[in-house]
Amino acid sequence: MNRVTFLIDGFNLYHSAREAAKDLDISTKWLDIKKLCSIYLPLIGSLVKDKSKLEKVYYFSALAYHIEKI
Repeated sequence: MNRVTFLIDGFNLYHSAREAAKDLDISTKWLDIKKLCSIYLPLIGSLVKDKSKLEKVYYFSALAYHIEKI
């Protein structure tokens, strides 16, 4: 069984979720990141021809120096 670890870039996730909420007119306020990652496990398992298990989810972010301060 393959152990899978996800690395989530919080800055990109935040802005993607805001854009999706605006475009699709839905709420992304209660996004379950661990559940979202686990949904991808069957796809990963089919690519590597073996079952996959969610090992860890790391959520990180960095300061956005490229954005101008208002």
